[in-house]
Amino acid sequence: MTCLFRVLHIILKLLKLNDSEMKDDFICLSIHHIQKLHWDPGYQLNAGKVVSIVTDDRHSLSKDAAQFGIVSGSLLQLFCSLFEQSDTEDTDRRDIFVKLADAIPRLATFLQEQQDIPKSLSQYSKHKILMLMIRLKPHIQQNCSHIVCLLKLLRGHFQSPLHEPMFQHSTKLENCLEGSPFLLSGVSLGELQDKSTRHLQRQAMYLFLSCSIVLACSGDDSRLKCSCKRDQCCHKGQGCTDNCNYFGLSEISVWFQRCCLDKILDSKSSTDIVLCFLQLYMEEDDMLFIILLQLLDAPLISLAIDKMETKWTSELIGAKLFSIVFDPVHIFHQWLSLLHYDHLVLVDYLISKDVGVHCAQYLLRCLRLVSGCWDAFVDDSVYEAQIQKFNCKRQRTLKNINSFTGSSMGGTKLGSSHDKENKSKKQLFLSAKVCLLSLKRTLEDLHKKDLFPYNPKPLLKSLSRFEELCAQY
Repeated sequence: MTCLFRVLHIILKLLKLNDSEMKDDFICLSIHHIQKLHWDPGYQLNAGKVVSIVTDDRHSLSKDAAQFGIVSGSLLQLFCSLFEQSDTEDTDRRDIFVKLADAIPRLATFLQEQQDIPKSLSQYSKHKILMLMIRLKPHIQQNCSHIVCLLKLLRGHFQSPLHEPMFQHSTKLENCLEGSPFLLSGVSLGELQDKSTRHLQRQAMYLFLSCSIVLACSGDDSRLKCSCKRDQCCHKGQGCTDNCNYFGLSEISVWFQRCCLDKILDSKSSTDIVLCFLQLYMEEDDMLFIILLQLLDAPLISLAIDKMETKWTSELIGAKLFSIVFDPVHIFHQWLSLLHYDHLVLVDYLISKDVGVHCAQYLLRCLRLVSGCWDAFVDDSVYEAQIQKFNCKRQRTLKNINSFTGSSMGGTKLGSSHDKENKSKKQLFLSAKVCLLSLKRTLEDLHKKDLFPYNPKPLLKSLSRFEELCAQY
């Protein structure tokens, strides 16, 4: 079986290399046959148990633990090749990809079976499974039950990276990650493990927040289907959609309580958390922009809680505070400050083949948001007022979360945050203004010389609107 998976993987690589028309047919055929593998019918994710594979016939995997590890590793490698990043927007293949959603929790058994392998290999296996889950999510997120399964997998198998302290890292732009975080080249084993740990943390937190926000806002999306079984422990709503809605909000609330909630005392502490979060992602440009785009939906969490029955909202105070702390306008300000308001860094992002499109999307959405929330962009005290208003509720919540042990921020001094203490709120706005208007002039110049790789007119239009607002201020 292992040899078969390896042969299929090699064939697929050759077809991709040659851009063969047979590639799509091969992918569909491979997935069709992978579906026929006989997994243990007694396997139940909700029961919290992972059962090995059953009978050893020609369509089954072996029970032997060592053999199971080799087979699972080969199958995982094949899966990652079948689900390329470029396929995430491919609706034509969505139906065939959805059929493999049930294979993800079964593959996660590989993590439990490999207890004695080196940490570096374990980290790499986790990276592959997280990558597979991230690539599969766009195809399965129309069904709430699939998203619930992903969250339960994260809770069961990725607790460590999901709750890893984010406050101990201070990333500099010149120290961005290059190449694989699992490749030992010019770094010590300790440095390698540190890089891979932070990489897993970025993957796990992005997937967690992405899935949780999808569920939290599920009540407003009529396209979502749900086949979840009622779970009285997690579900407090009456309908199935309400159950999933509450489950997503509850997951965010518990996570934020454990990681950050007991450290929020004022707007300064809240800003520190935002900066630490952004710094964690600054090492990987592609991960940075997908998380920035995801955090633009943070206010939807607060709106979803406001629509719920009052008796449940007190249990979701962590999620409510998350949506306030990670305010998109405030995040935009902090991100620009981490770039030292250097508009040329923004230009580099925009012309990048890897992240250019995502950067343009983020800037367009932020500029549209700023136009509608101009007062909040100009005066950061609006953000402070929101934090202070919620502080009394936070105090009551802290009494109920003593069982959670978050990471300590005591003594943490972030460079960008510490510098901000000496800046006036007006200076923050002026710095952002100079940066964005400089970006506008540079884009106009590049566009006139036909040196920009794509049409920047939509972005220039938004920047022109921003310039008009600045002139009126």
